[in-house]
Amino acid sequence: MKYLKLSKEVKLFITVIFLFGLTSSAFNGFLGIYVKEVGYNEAVVGGLLSLRRFSVAGSAIVMALVASRFGRRNALAFGLTTIGLSAILMVSTKNIWLMRFFCITSGIGQSTLMTFEAPFLFSKTNEETRMHAFSASFSARNAAFMTGSLITGLLADVFGTIFLADYLGVRYALYIVSLSSLIALIPLYLIKGEKTRNEQKIEFSKIKEVYSIKLVKMLSYTMIIGFGAGMIVPFFGIYLKYMLDLSDSGVGSILAIAQLGTVLGGLTVPYLMGRFGRYQLVTILQMGSIPFLILIGVPMNIVLVSLAFFFRSSLMNMAQPILQNLYMELADDTYRPLVSSLRSTTNNLARAFGILLGGFMMEHISYSSPYAVTILCYLVGTILFRNIFKKEKLKEKELLISG
Repeated sequence: MKYLKLSKEVKLFITVIFLFGLTSSAFNGFLGIYVKEVGYNEAVVGGLLSLRRFSVAGSAIVMALVASRFGRRNALAFGLTTIGLSAILMVSTKNIWLMRFFCITSGIGQSTLMTFEAPFLFSKTNEETRMHAFSASFSARNAAFMTGSLITGLLADVFGTIFLADYLGVRYALYIVSLSSLIALIPLYLIKGEKTRNEQKIEFSKIKEVYSIKLVKMLSYTMIIGFGAGMIVPFFGIYLKYMLDLSDSGVGSILAIAQLGTVLGGLTVPYLMGRFGRYQLVTILQMGSIPFLILIGVPMNIVLVSLAFFFRSSLMNMAQPILQNLYMELADDTYRPLVSSLRSTTNNLARAFGILLGGFMMEHISYSSPYAVTILCYLVGTILFRNIFKKEKLKEKELLISG
């Protein structure tokens, strides 16, 4: 298997991604529940969650510029430390202003991982193993999301019973899972450090050089999909707990089940590409997720909800390794972190605005109302993607037929 041929550095980095993913999954699924349990409404939750996205968006390009001078490993170490400490401090208070502050610092830390993951994997692999590296990293992150969601939900129920308060249960569960970001520093420092050469430094005045018509179109696609995702994904935990009246462990179990399909699906991406081609595969996966998104938005029994979450998460997210690779092909090695940061900035800004609108609609209309907007965004975004790579898709189809 080509997964076994990945270098030691890539495997260590994938371990870092997994440990970071544990903290990320816990907060994606349960921070909103914690905020609700300490007395705030859905609009406040949406504002808080969007603030972290705004922070990621605002700091991604800056981190790319700084890291070109001080090294990517140092930037990642700063990011992991900031994420771990911010996560712990964020749930140590009920004060909304302090939570907002730590959301901002957490976003700054998170931007380093989102900016440097794709460039690192691209630079440490060849054409033969590259797609497998992206798929392995993607699956490791989602395996962490699955594990983190399950563990956090179970711990929250246990601690909630011990301390006789649901918010304390979630708080102490998040304390424990947050430590994984700090533990991730160990495999990070086992990776051989990269020397910072003058030619690798990114000058702010040269940012415009990375822009192309195709990059702008890809960023537009990312913005549309990100806005749609922002309206619903951060609220999945709240939707399950308060719409379906589930326990914290029940919420964690369903979120974990959803990620299991994404993990398994991510590992099959290189093989599916050989059958359908990468451009056609992205279209098939994203369009295929929409029926299950409709099912999630319609109140039903827990079994159907679990199945809908499983297939929606699997299909929509399986395209990510391909999209990461496509973005990296738009620039040379020096400017790949910048392209990655532009993607991260666009995605997080769009998600932040989506979160604000999603929280508003859930509070003033219904928990299921944002799903209609998300479905429209996914349709428009997928059609745009097909148009961007229309010529490449035809060439790829001819190669698949002749091969």
